[in-house]
Amino acid sequence: MSMIVIRAERPGDRAVIADLVERAYAAVPYSDHREHLMIERLRGTGAYIPALSLLAEIGGEAGGHILLTKAQIRSDLSAVTTLALAPLSVVPEFQMQGVGKRLVSAAHERAAALGFGSVLLVGIPSYYPQFGYERLSRYPIELPFNAPDENCMILPLRPGALDGVAGRVQYADGWIDH
Repeated sequence: MSMIVIRAERPGDRAVIADLVERAYAAVPYSDHREHLMIERLRGTGAYIPALSLLAEIGGEAGGHILLTKAQIRSDLSAVTTLALAPLSVVPEFQMQGVGKRLVSAAHERAAALGFGSVLLVGIPSYYPQFGYERLSRYPIELPFNAPDENCMILPLRPGALDGVAGRVQYADGWIDH
């Protein structure tokens, strides 16, 4: 496989990203096939961070994308900013070649460099633990919807980032509509 280049999304990438996300989820049975619309909605919110919308180019071809957006973990006493990972997309011809791993790792590095303390997701339980994700249920944090426990995960990006954090996740407008 050609070299993988991970870079931040640029304004001219919207159509390319929408196409690759649609292709990535076309044959996924649990998908509602609207992930590309979620990305577009989130771009119009304060939760969108251009530096955390990453495109993977393989031999100059767009092959994958990852998006991290701001969310809050809210209680009566506090609100702590976290990041929500969704979606992670790799087109079929580049799956199982490390593109997703490179995107996730790059997103984590950039998020930590920007000062974020954690990332949460609802995802495949056999995939994300390799990056250090653990079950969200280990923490006094709940999602605003029902999802299987094994699919709900969180990753502290630095030691102690989740110490004392408790509450209910509040996603950006547009995320929950998905």
